[in-house]
Amino acid sequence: MKGKTVISLIIIPLLVMTFLPVSSIAEGGLPPSLTETMGIAMPSLGEALQRYPDSETENEDGSVTELYTSVSETDFNTFSVYLEQQGARLADDKAEKGILDAEIRAKGASFGLQYDSKAGEAKVTYPSGTFDEWMKNAKTHYEAGMELLNAGKTDEALAEFLSIPQYSEYGPVAVVLQKDNNLAAAAAREAKYAPYRETGSIVSFGTYPQMKEGTDQTTIEWIVLEYDETNHKALLLSRYGLDATVYNKEYTDITWEKCTLRAWLNGEFLNKAFSTAEQSAILMTRVDNSKSQGYSGWNTEGGNNTEDRIFLLSYAEANRYLGVTYDDSNNLKARVAPTAYALERGAWTSDSNKTEDGAAAGWWWLRSPGGRQNNAAYVFLDGSLLDHYVRRDDCSVRPAFWLNLESGIF
Repeated sequence: MKGKTVISLIIIPLLVMTFLPVSSIAEGGLPPSLTETMGIAMPSLGEALQRYPDSETENEDGSVTELYTSVSETDFNTFSVYLEQQGARLADDKAEKGILDAEIRAKGASFGLQYDSKAGEAKVTYPSGTFDEWMKNAKTHYEAGMELLNAGKTDEALAEFLSIPQYSEYGPVAVVLQKDNNLAAAAAREAKYAPYRETGSIVSFGTYPQMKEGTDQTTIEWIVLEYDETNHKALLLSRYGLDATVYNKEYTDITWEKCTLRAWLNGEFLNKAFSTAEQSAILMTRVDNSKSQGYSGWNTEGGNNTEDRIFLLSYAEANRYLGVTYDDSNNLKARVAPTAYALERGAWTSDSNKTEDGAAAGWWWLRSPGGRQNNAAYVFLDGSLLDHYVRRDDCSVRPAFWLNLESGIF
């Protein structure tokens, strides 16, 4: 029966007819089996499609009817798959003149479904004594949020609303957002903060030349490696190799503390990439350069700890966040593509090693020492750990920093 409805809709996509009255589904009272199913959570069209109904009506018999518009046949087929995943099944389904009329049975209970394929409208009716978990969750958090909002606790109210999936599309919340300017402002701030709190998300901050000519100031994209909820800060790593330069201008024993790349990042790069206001949001970080941050197979010293706004990842951090190891030559996550500007500046790439996006990968510096004190660690084209002499000038630079999310810059 689960596959039957999908096939019938594909065969007769243009049939039309009007809806039967919603009350007819429960006419004569509930079947005896339903009187024993009070409180059962029913599968939800809204949950399947990740959106809320356009309207919701409570009927005289206690049932609730949800109306969804703009429901395509692809949407409906998605719902059919979802029902199967939820252990539900279609029963007594029939399609006539473009409308599907069916009963959906789940967990010993049932609810009504009508779908007009031409109008793109679906009506789902939940009998009294059953509920839609998707909507119940939304209503619970909405009611809690409204109590807090009425008590003048805007931030706490927003936290409740944020617990509702796609909260701004839930009708009651959408109405409140339109009426309450303080809540709307708080929601707007939250929308800006949210990506910085999600590990792996891509965010934008600052500008830097990325075209071959180097005359542009293009917005820099960063990967969020970590969000520190306690201190309200996010660790960012550039998504692309932004430049190419040596680790140190002289070929000599060196550590991160004394290398010219550190001075360049916290001087020329910092001032070129970020405005004064943006710089104020970049935290001064105590950077760990202890031996534990380097590769244990190399007997070299990382030098003194430093305090930097901009830094490179250590080997230990590259291992933690990107899975970099000495022997993993198939690490797509750690591969990086240099920008056109970095290529023009001498960054090396290889067409035989591609990034997750299919671009030619380049190697990029880490701050840790290499196998000898006059070498520095870097991530190879294939995403593994290697090292090379510090004057190598074809390595990409991927800056990293901690961003203060309470700086007020957003």
